[in-house]
Amino acid sequence: MKSPPIILLAGWLYAMSLATPLVWADESKPADASSSSQSAANATSEDSADAAPTAQASESTSTSKQPGGVSGLFWKWFRMGERIQADEPDWLSPLATTSGRLKQELRYDVWRQPGTPGETDYNFGAGKGLEFIAAPHIQLMVGAPPYVTHEGGSTPDGFADIPVMMKIGLASAGRREGDYLVTLLLSATVPGGSSSMRDAVISPGIALGKGWRNFDVQTTLGGNLPTGDIAAIGRQLVSNTAFQYRALWRLWPELEVNSTFFLEGKNAGQTQVFLTPGLGFGRIRLWRALKFSTAAGMQIAATRFHTYDHRAMFSVRYSF
Repeated sequence: MKSPPIILLAGWLYAMSLATPLVWADESKPADASSSSQSAANATSEDSADAAPTAQASESTSTSKQPGGVSGLFWKWFRMGERIQADEPDWLSPLATTSGRLKQELRYDVWRQPGTPGETDYNFGAGKGLEFIAAPHIQLMVGAPPYVTHEGGSTPDGFADIPVMMKIGLASAGRREGDYLVTLLLSATVPGGSSSMRDAVISPGIALGKGWRNFDVQTTLGGNLPTGDIAAIGRQLVSNTAFQYRALWRLWPELEVNSTFFLEGKNAGQTQVFLTPGLGFGRIRLWRALKFSTAAGMQIAATRFHTYDHRAMFSVRYSF
């Protein structure tokens, strides 16, 4: 139960130890090279076009005297995040499939699904939270424990597990340079309330993505490894793939295939697959670099065995 906090704390400390020198190294690059890289990455999409004025404003401002102290460090961190996101694909994050993009985003999801007979379950938060780029190639996510309610039943309501995640970007390119990404994932859930599992769960994985004009495929493969009570929680191999299209009016229709293979535990040997049609919208500029996007969809069981069905999903994101 102590393993996930130790692992993620060590990763965080490593990321922060790299952040300052690498940010300063980036600052030493010629402004022309940074500006041309920014414009090349942002030339062909609506989202990138929105990002360009912000990046250009940042570049022009860099020629003037920058604030010192805490304000100066914050400014350099923010510019680092802008540059990293400009050199990645600009796909919208799928509903269920974890995005391999390194991003700065506050996300809040709500799930609704049928529970036991006569009961409807709601999950407020759904394991999402604040994602931020801590250092070049490293993104962290920390979220508040989701609150789970059970309408029409006797199951008590309560807080679930605390979610944390680290992403390590191995390779990526924007739309004009290949439109792809490869990212390592390390997430964990830590017991945090009355609706939590009894032990922490560590989930290593990898995310891959490739785009072709307005179409992209994002996929992840990983495992759920509990630190205890394996008989109840079990071990699972999890695969998710999202097929996404950039349509008119900033719409992003998608279809996901979400599969879980139960290796150990009470459901050992079983497989469940969900088809998840959804529709995303965004990103819309709200103020300076702050943008808004949203998505909704439903997970529908495609196999006879499934632990839930018809999960309605709604997501709100504020990226910066």
